[in-house]
Amino acid sequence: MNATMSSKGAIQRGNSPPAFASPLLDHIAHVHPITTVVMYAPAIVAGVWFALGQAGGWALAGWASAGYVAWTLSEYWGHRIVLHYEPAQGFGARLHGLLHGMHHEYPQDVRCSILSPLLSIPMVAGAFYLSSGLGGLPPTVGAGYAFGYLTYDLFHLYLHQARPKNRLLRRLRELHMRHHFRDDTRGFGISAPYWDEVFGTSITRPHRTPASSTVGAGDRPT
Repeated sequence: MNATMSSKGAIQRGNSPPAFASPLLDHIAHVHPITTVVMYAPAIVAGVWFALGQAGGWALAGWASAGYVAWTLSEYWGHRIVLHYEPAQGFGARLHGLLHGMHHEYPQDVRCSILSPLLSIPMVAGAFYLSSGLGGLPPTVGAGYAFGYLTYDLFHLYLHQARPKNRLLRRLRELHMRHHFRDDTRGFGISAPYWDEVFGTSITRPHRTPASSTVGAGDRPT
């Protein structure tokens, strides 16, 4: 693995260097967005398919919604507690660099904007197991969780790569760019920023940045 990349480091343009010397390991750690869709879209469809007949349509939709809400909490707390836990050195520091530090250093890198399968696979698999396996609930719970994860990943990528004209999307992009370029100790909800309001980490209050900031004009909120 390469040297640790801290989210406190300077913002770099272009794509990040490989995380591993082995191309295979590097492509397992950081995947293309299409790979994520190919991995998780079938899991969503399978969850709905196997749930058919277990309950009425509205009940299944309700369980799917519960799974989605569970994802939004995972998104917030996983981002806040796991991805922004930054050990100073050692294996933990390297792991942070791999899972999230590289994304903060290279925010325009498409692959680094997608959650590493090293995290997403255990999270989605765990949601299916805990709900359908241990909990005996319809698999639509896992499908709703997986749907929440997949839409989050693609939405996160969109916020980094696009310049939305829609007022709501512009606002959501602005909030996320503040997390990246102003204060990475706040603003952890990306597709679900309302959890920041609930848990006291809102980043809605703007403040001026120095003219000498290392962030280029193309990276500033629009």
